[in-house]
Amino acid sequence: MTDYQNARSLAEQLTALGEPTRLRIVAAIASTGPAAGPAAVGVLAERLALPLMNTSHHLGVLKGAGILIDRREGRSVVYSFAPGVFVPSRKDDELGTLHFGEWRISIGRTAGE
Repeated sequence: MTDYQNARSLAEQLTALGEPTRLRIVAAIASTGPAAGPAAVGVLAERLALPLMNTSHHLGVLKGAGILIDRREGRSVVYSFAPGVFVPSRKDDELGTLHFGEWRISIGRTAGE
């Protein structure tokens, strides 16, 4: 059974994921291929056809929830999953699984990925 503190942490992470743009960002970072995976704000904004400021805001929310981390690469700040949060899948129909303590959320693969 989940204790209160773990439930509260999970609720914060699920709240951060509970917005369509943030789900798209998570899926973009989880995806594989030449135009996928961890990326800088501008690259993610371009990939998802979003305004830069909106993308930056949503990345900050996901980082604040402990889902993403950022690291500086030259002049860019690259966003990726926090350690242990995302595990890639070997299944053809799944990108991977988000790990939130004892809870798991699988990310399915869409056609063409």
